[in-house]
Amino acid sequence: MGDPGRAARIGAETPLRRAGEPEEIAAAIAWLLSPDASYTTGTVLRVAGGR
Repeated sequence: MGDPGRAARIGAETPLRRAGEPEEIAAAIAWLLSPDASYTTGTVLRVAGGR
């Protein structure tokens, strides 16, 4: 994030008080692609830090 103001706004607006890390988004995607998610259909998985 090149804009420090943007990072501060995300922190202020997100219950976890920080932006997500790429690894956290990747973990959700990996889960969706795994057999563990085979019974998951018709839903939205929001990876948004509680926002």
